[in-house]
Amino acid sequence: MTVTEIKAKNKSKFFVCLDHEVAFVLYKGDFNKYHLVEGETVNPEEYEEIMTEVLPKRAMNRSYKLLLFRDYTVKQLQDKLSGDGYPREIIESTVEKLKEEKFLDDERFTENYIFWKSQTKSRKRMMMDLNRKGIDYGTASDAYDDLLEKNDIDNEETIIRKFLDKKGFSADSASYEEKQKMSQTLLRKGFSYESIHHILGYHPFS
Repeated sequence: MTVTEIKAKNKSKFFVCLDHEVAFVLYKGDFNKYHLVEGETVNPEEYEEIMTEVLPKRAMNRSYKLLLFRDYTVKQLQDKLSGDGYPREIIESTVEKLKEEKFLDDERFTENYIFWKSQTKSRKRMMMDLNRKGIDYGTASDAYDDLLEKNDIDNEETIIRKFLDKKGFSADSASYEEKQKMSQTLLRKGFSYESIHHILGYHPFS
C-alpha cells in the first residue's frame, strides 16, 4: 500500500489516504513514528500495529468519553466515529465491545427516550425521531406499548390535555377559529386526528 495523500482534518489530525482511498486519521506525531510520507509505501508491520493496536484503543477511548456525557444509539455512535475518520472494521469491533460491556444498548436507549420525551411529544413524533437515530419502528413501537401497558407513560389524550392546560386553552370555551388553530398545532406535533377530535370536539379536516 502506498500513501497517496495526507490531508489535514484539523490542526492536530490528518486523513491518511492509501492507494487513493481514505484509510484512517492519525495525529501529527504519528507520522514520524510510522514513517508515513506521501508517495512512499507503508511498512506492513507498522500498518498492522496501527490497525490492531493504535486505532482500536483510540476508538474505544473516544467512545467512552462520548458515552460519559450522554447515551447514544448504535447508529449515532457509528456515525460519530465515522466522522472522526475511523475505518469501518474498527467501528464495528468497537461497537460490539461496547454492546458486550452494556455501554451501548438500543433497547435501553429507546425506553429511556420514550419515558422522558412522552410528556412533550406524540407517539408519532417519537417514532420518527427514534428512527432517525437508528431505531427501527418495530422496536420503538414495542417499547412504547410496553411502557404504556405498565402505566410508566401517559396515553396520547392525557398528553394533549396536559399540553392544553399548560397553554391555558379550554376546549369548552374556545371559538371555532381557536380550535382550528390549536388543532393544526397538535397535528404538527404528530398527534392523531382521532385524539384531537375527541378532546377538542373539532375534527382537523372539518
